[in-house]
Amino acid sequence: MSPLYFVGIPDWRSVVLALIFSAPWLVLLAGRRLRRPWLWGIVALSALLFPISIAWVQVPIQQGLNALWLSLFPVATIQRYVLLFGAPSIIVSGLVQEVVKFALGVGGLYLVGERKAPRAGLALGAAAGAGYGGMEAFWVFNQIFAAGFTLGTIQLGGITALLGFIERFFTVMFHSGAASLSTYGYASGRPWRFLLLAIGLHSLTNYIALLLQVGVLSVAEVEIVIALIAVATISAALWLRARLNRASLLNSEVE
Repeated sequence: MSPLYFVGIPDWRSVVLALIFSAPWLVLLAGRRLRRPWLWGIVALSALLFPISIAWVQVPIQQGLNALWLSLFPVATIQRYVLLFGAPSIIVSGLVQEVVKFALGVGGLYLVGERKAPRAGLALGAAAGAGYGGMEAFWVFNQIFAAGFTLGTIQLGGITALLGFIERFFTVMFHSGAASLSTYGYASGRPWRFLLLAIGLHSLTNYIALLLQVGVLSVAEVEIVIALIAVATISAALWLRARLNRASLLNSEVE
């Protein structure tokens, strides 16, 4: 599959919205590091790797899993137990995307010589997450606008017409928070704990969408749960940053 599929037909409105949705988490988690060019390099590289990692890694693995299930079980059985058979593909999506962001964040730590600096981990993770999530939002927005989204669409559909935008806001928030946590974990000497947490949370958000597909949850319920997970994730990253800032302030006062 071509990575360009996960870019879509570029629309200037998609660029503006993707930047707006990504900016708050960079500002809150990167702080003064926003002035450093290498941080923006991580953002750009992460955005570039989004379509590549999906098209060349995630989708082929998921297609392989689907082919395996079809070779072993009847279609009726797969459809009946879709929550079970769909779980491995869901985990693959969380694994691939969080590992890519984690690798970029850790690579950035080594590049700037701060591999044992938790605050740098939060900042570089946020950069990787904002770039990755922002590019995913750009792709989704391109699809929405290509389908003919206008002000009239809002007038006819109301809040329902805006769900795609609302969901992307929380999804970019989640990408930034999850990558920030995993990279923080590496910088603080606990890489696996935080990386597995990020993968687990990512897989959970995707599995919630699968529950919508089988009718277990409604659209509104799915959006609420995804929003809650995103807010909890970014809140944890912001809490860690605040705690590190307090510790740094106390140390400077002692000195």
